[in-house]
Amino acid sequence: MKTRALSLCAAASLLLVPFLAAEDIPRTPSGKPDFSGNYDVSFLTPLERDPRFGDRLYLTEEEAQAIADGLAASNARDQEVRDPDQGVIAGRAEEGFRGVGGYNAFWLDRGTSAFKVDGKYRTSVITDPPNGRLPPRTEAGQARFDTLPPFSYENTGTAWWLDNGDDPYDGPESLTLGNRCVFHQGSTMPIGPRAYNNLKTIVQTDTHVVILIEWMHWARIVRLGGEHPPEDYRSYAGDSVGWWEGDTLVIETRNLLGDWGFHRKGAHVVERLSFQDENNLFYEYTVNDPEFTAPYSGSLPWPRTDDRLYEFACQEGNYSMGNTLRGARYLEQQYDEKHGR
Repeated sequence: MKTRALSLCAAASLLLVPFLAAEDIPRTPSGKPDFSGNYDVSFLTPLERDPRFGDRLYLTEEEAQAIADGLAASNARDQEVRDPDQGVIAGRAEEGFRGVGGYNAFWLDRGTSAFKVDGKYRTSVITDPPNGRLPPRTEAGQARFDTLPPFSYENTGTAWWLDNGDDPYDGPESLTLGNRCVFHQGSTMPIGPRAYNNLKTIVQTDTHVVILIEWMHWARIVRLGGEHPPEDYRSYAGDSVGWWEGDTLVIETRNLLGDWGFHRKGAHVVERLSFQDENNLFYEYTVNDPEFTAPYSGSLPWPRTDDRLYEFACQEGNYSMGNTLRGARYLEQQYDEKHGR
């Protein structure tokens, strides 16, 4: 049976959002709302709310301006001329480090401000639970999460993994899907602002809606009508079936794989897209995941853009992966020579 309900808290918060009158909505020849186009969700609004805001859903104008000013100042520091004798200092440009990191601000595109809903800046994408934060994981969910390899390891300049029997660099498959540029859950579903690659392109027919995600160039194909296949038909972005409720497109996704191919049995996501005004869609979602103690919901606008989505050519997967593994073999050789192996 299709799950079509949003949490009451999330739904109540959306009643305040002004939407385009039915007669003004762009429509396809068959009369359905026409979402076709490009959208950019580059915003400074975080997924989870800063705990200092508690249950407060909105920022003051001054708080929103402080967030924007903070990023602008960080970007300015990142572009300052470095001392050529300073050497390499690991760090992340967006966190205000003065050295060289994996990315500087040139490569990032977080937007310039938080997004507004009902004319006010939001404190978080998540609206339910009321504190704007992900609910705790279940005991089993946390235990599985703790077994997953991290996105990055501390670089000590040694083959430290040979001391504890770990195998983080045995081959590409021992690194995360993100490292390998295969899949990025956080930008694919549910959809929210990320550090960069925030463009979405929608192509629509009477039978399908395709949402092309810039990061990692993943095409979500939504069938309009029909049922989900058996549970053993699974993928990282799952199987998506959509239907129309008035002028709102509702999408239910099931048959999800988790990290490392784990079958997220019972997990499903419900998303809703509708016109807020002629230049903005409004996107809502509810995630039901048995690895969390409760469902959670969020929402954000999707502003239309004239920018175009181009190929996502991932250097990390195409070039850095080989160099990462070569570097690991070199460190292992040094380790063996030092220990007489």
